Amino acid sequence: MQTSAQNVSERQNGLGVHDVAPTVAAQLLRFTVRQSVKNSYTVWLISFFVALAALSHVPAWISVGWALSVGLAYTIRVLLIVGARDSPTLEAQHGFWLRRYTITTVACALVVATGPAFLFPAASETARMYMSVLLCCWLAGSMASVGAYAGLFAVYAAVFTGGVAIGWVLSDTTHKVEILVMLALFAVVVITFGRSFARLVSEGVEIRFVNEQLMARLAAAREAAEESSAAKSRFLAAASHDLRQPLHAVAMLNGLLTRPQTPESIADISRHMARSLSTLQRLFSSVLDYSRLEAGAPEPVPTWFALAPLLDRLTAEYMPTAAQKGLALRHDCPMVQIHSDAQILERILRNLIENAIKFTDQGAVTLTAARMDDGLNLTISDTGPGIPDNLKADIFKEYFQACAEKKEEGLGLGLAIVRHLAPLLGIGITVRDNQPRGTCFELCLPRTSVREAPCPVSDAPLAPRAIDLGGLTVLCIDDDPASLHALRALLVEWKASPLMATSPQQAFDEAARNPSIDVILSDYELGAPINGADLILALRERLGPVSGCILTGAAAAIQAHRDGLIEFPVLLKPFAARELREMLEMFKEMR
Repeated sequence: MQTSAQNVSERQNGLGVHDVAPTVAAQLLRFTVRQSVKNSYTVWLISFFVALAALSHVPAWISVGWALSVGLAYTIRVLLIVGARDSPTLEAQHGFWLRRYTITTVACALVVATGPAFLFPAASETARMYMSVLLCCWLAGSMASVGAYAGLFAVYAAVFTGGVAIGWVLSDTTHKVEILVMLALFAVVVITFGRSFARLVSEGVEIRFVNEQLMARLAAAREAAEESSAAKSRFLAAASHDLRQPLHAVAMLNGLLTRPQTPESIADISRHMARSLSTLQRLFSSVLDYSRLEAGAPEPVPTWFALAPLLDRLTAEYMPTAAQKGLALRHDCPMVQIHSDAQILERILRNLIENAIKFTDQGAVTLTAARMDDGLNLTISDTGPGIPDNLKADIFKEYFQACAEKKEEGLGLGLAIVRHLAPLLGIGITVRDNQPRGTCFELCLPRTSVREAPCPVSDAPLAPRAIDLGGLTVLCIDDDPASLHALRALLVEWKASPLMATSPQQAFDEAARNPSIDVILSDYELGAPINGADLILALRERLGPVSGCILTGAAAAIQAHRDGLIEFPVLLKPFAARELREMLEMFKEMR
């Protein structure tokens, strides 16, 4: 802190005005103006004391006229500079006010300096000494109001002492030389003290400014901590209901399966369990996604891609969900390409579409893209209940939901994730009312990220071709027996050949007994000194270039994969069976 203040105080221009940050410089000038305004009215008293000493030696109109001139000069100075004290734009107009302060200060010093030339020659030796002492004391006291600027105070002191010296030169005295030398020494001492005073004032002003900044940061940190605490409270309140409900449903349905059931009942129970588990997976995925964002934002990889196919795919994917609620889901998009990260943009759109469908009971959800002069506007509008104006700033907070009586489960993280992701792509997001009813979220892409798409080429998607996983030998490694059991059952259903290992040593033993392993699926954290990625590399040294995949929810694995330290694909738990099958089908095609 001290070093910073010294650096500030030592960088000066010709008038000793410190080359400080604009805000600090403005505060320094405001402090100086306040001191000048506060102390200027004492000038009337001091000037009349000086005039009174000369009143019996010079005509009254000269001494009184000089005192009135000095008092009026300083009063006019106050009127000219007082605006800087209360100016809300002082930082922007700092140069203007500083010039005005400098000119008026030097002008007042010149008015004072004319007095000795008129008053000293006719005065007695004692009166001249008395007036000299008063003027020198006046100068020393001026340090409190002018001394913050060392160069300006040096000019002010030189003019003051110069006027006194001229008065003595014009006077008939035998001690001119001695007095002039004393005045010169006094001027040097005062100016030297003025430089030290200026340094102290600059340091004090900057320290005060830094302290105010620290207090503001502490207040912001406290507010953020309070908001975080409130968000956690909202999360616990939501989680206590939204996570417990599907868990309760699964427990109840599982209890039914312990008793004999008809095939139709088993199928119905299975559908309800799948729905509850899907809800649980979606809720946990939201929490994990948001936790990953808080741990570190993903690095966007922008490419040029057509927007219409993305909206076509999302509309087709969410249309059945919308149809279940009796909603229409439609989109309108011009033939454009955008330069962005397709995966991040898709996640933003998914969250907004899901949010719109969740809170809309009748009507439609519409996706519209439109070219604008400043880029492209992508809107997601619905005909739901809308969002009150006083809550529009809160809906992007974590675990916040505007609808108190929601009919769908959710933790209120979808829009918080959107708020984190949109700035990564340079996308502005606003929310407004959708006339005559509902809400409209608007994404604004900059002009440089939009261009006309080339003529469309027929690219109808091919029907997915099922790949037989029979004969695929898969080594599964996880220190959780329950996860291994579920994975084994899934692989057996797909007619693959699973091998199970709950530790790295068991994995090496299985590899020794089965050198024809095709794929290795491993958790990342195995409760052992070696992690899953390193274990796959070690097994490859024995088995050759087999395919590998990490199945994990560990934050360390996510970060390592993001940093390029894990070369294998990563499936984040909880993942859908479809995702695992697609991964295995890809591995089999690569054989």
